[in-house]
Amino acid sequence: MKHAYLIMAHNQFDLLEKQLILLDDIRNDIYLHIDKKVKDFDFLYFKNLIKKSNIFFIDRIDVHWGGYSFIKCEMQLLKLSVNKKYDYYHLLSGVDLPLKNQDYIHDFFCRNHGKEFVNFGSDDWINSVKYRVLYYHLLPKYFRLNNPLLNTTQNKIRSVILKTQKLLNIKKNIDSDLKSKAGCNWFSITHEFASYVVNKNDWVKKYFKASLCGDELFLQTILFNSKFNKNTYLQGKGYESCMRLIDWERGDPYTFQNNDFDYLIKSKKLFARKFNYSTDSIVIDNIFNILQKNKNTNITNK
Repeated sequence: MKHAYLIMAHNQFDLLEKQLILLDDIRNDIYLHIDKKVKDFDFLYFKNLIKKSNIFFIDRIDVHWGGYSFIKCEMQLLKLSVNKKYDYYHLLSGVDLPLKNQDYIHDFFCRNHGKEFVNFGSDDWINSVKYRVLYYHLLPKYFRLNNPLLNTTQNKIRSVILKTQKLLNIKKNIDSDLKSKAGCNWFSITHEFASYVVNKNDWVKKYFKASLCGDELFLQTILFNSKFNKNTYLQGKGYESCMRLIDWERGDPYTFQNNDFDYLIKSKKLFARKFNYSTDSIVIDNIFNILQKNKNTNITNK
């Protein structure tokens, strides 16, 4: 089996370095997007860092939280990678880490070949976020600003625009027979479904370009309304369905620390997010060291 890792990174490049080393395997190729806002990224250093995989740097775009640019980046990663027909495509952020070594990960996907690892949120949550795509959300570059005053002002402007649309019953002309779904935007999907998503590019652009956090809706909506829905792994089982360890109860999401180490390394999940060297470098180094030590065995994963 051959896997493609699709990675979106914009900071924490010391952590990204650790992540890439752990993914570096002859059975993997790596597709890396570095946000256009990043200055002086050392592409040559990261290219030379990879010894066994092929690494490809995709064209850089300016990605903004909540905007269509996030979906656009995901689609670019998929478009470039599907040409090589991998068995699985894994979308990760630059602040994620694998929790298992590559032998374990490949064995897992071999045993579950054909399954789509996509998370679906609860029906109540999905109903609460449908407005993100039903209405037009403008000013995408300003969905989240560092300046509190400007952020508050922009939020008020968007609120007025949204209320006006609701009052005048202005909505996007979305296919009425489609059922909207939402969930975690990080996934592991098959070549067949990845190709299907890429072929839906025009539809995605039409319905999600003026959305808010549409990256949490577009893939789930496509999957649920397609023949691939029957292949969803453990649908309705939370983050187990995408095999990601993400903690929204303690944070937004929570940044793992070293007192979480046993919890992380004993988890059945394959990947975890998120980590931060400034918050706790020890947990990152400990995960890295134990996976490097057991790189080609299943010792730590049973």
